Amino acid sequence: MATSKQEEILLSQLKLGDKDAYTQIYITYHAKLCRYMFSLSGNASLSEDIVQEQLMQLWIKRETLSIASLNAYLYKSVYNKYMNFCNNEKRKISLREQLRMEVIIDIESSEAEINQERLSALKNIIDKLPQKRKEIFILSKLKNYEYKEIASMRNISERTVESQIRKALITIRHEISELKLTQNLPFLVLINLFFLKNNFLVTPFSF
Repeated sequence: MATSKQEEILLSQLKLGDKDAYTQIYITYHAKLCRYMFSLSGNASLSEDIVQEQLMQLWIKRETLSIASLNAYLYKSVYNKYMNFCNNEKRKISLREQLRMEVIIDIESSEAEINQERLSALKNIIDKLPQKRKEIFILSKLKNYEYKEIASMRNISERTVESQIRKALITIRHEISELKLTQNLPFLVLINLFFLKNNFLVTPFSF
């Protein structure tokens, strides 16, 4: 390390634009500053970039710099540069996270609006079913009555109940397909959303 007197001479020569003085400073401090930066960052490439930039700034600003101790100045400058880098990275991460959350909220809001439109359309489709078929469908899928119970209530056979429900589902699936309501949303998911919206659980069925 240069003595205080040698530092004074080097700084005086540096201010006058002496390239040899700058080269001597570079050779003396470059490796030591890189090791110091690596001890902080653990990133060799980042360490090299910061040290190179700060040593370059020393030459660029040589005429206006007021330096009492060259050693202290260089170590402090690379440390401050690294701290600025860390703070900027934190802000970038924070901004990315904020943007990510805003995108998620926008997507969820849009999907909620789209799903509400789909559910309203599905309700209209069910309302347009033939009266008898609609009533049987609602008893089974919305009110969770078993086929046997519906058959007894309506004075019809279980086979008729099953047939009416299957025809209702065929109609609903066809109408949903025509209106493109299941885009990015499976048919059974849409049906279940409707039932849950009406505070009922869908009765399992095969279709």
